[in-house]
Amino acid sequence: MHEEHLGGQANHERQPVALTPRPIRLLIIGRIKPGAEPDLREAQARFPHDAANEAGIDAIEAYIGSGFYAVQLEIGRDDIQHVLSAFFNDDRVRRFRADLEPIIDGLPGPDYRFGPADRFHEDEGEAGAATVFSTGNLPFAASMYRWRVGEPPRTGKAPHGRTDG
Repeated sequence: MHEEHLGGQANHERQPVALTPRPIRLLIIGRIKPGAEPDLREAQARFPHDAANEAGIDAIEAYIGSGFYAVQLEIGRDDIQHVLSAFFNDDRVRRFRADLEPIIDGLPGPDYRFGPADRFHEDEGEAGAATVFSTGNLPFAASMYRWRVGEPPRTGKAPHGRTDG
């Protein structure tokens, strides 16, 4: 019987790797322009939650503080790239991004188009778009570890939330 060795430890001896747990939680972060917090709060009240729901986003939570604006997207579906592309390219979301553009630095403006970020989706780019951005081009962070009192840590079973092996 052959054992894989990684870092001098047998595969069965190493600790579990902190991979993306389900549902996928993505955090996108931008900087609030000085004095724009009231405008941001107004804009956030007009968030296009119908577009998020239709694209396959299950929950959204927005954070504001210390000059930062962060939005957490929670997605339970397997094809994250498809969900994000449908969401970010929706005209309602593009209008919301236009409202944010004068308020937030570091987030993509309404003219940016989104497409796949990996080899599984190479043919799905938007036709005619000058530049297509993906999650790899944005200030995204994905959850890799979640712990709650009374529960074991959740670390996921596959890289990037993929369930296909």
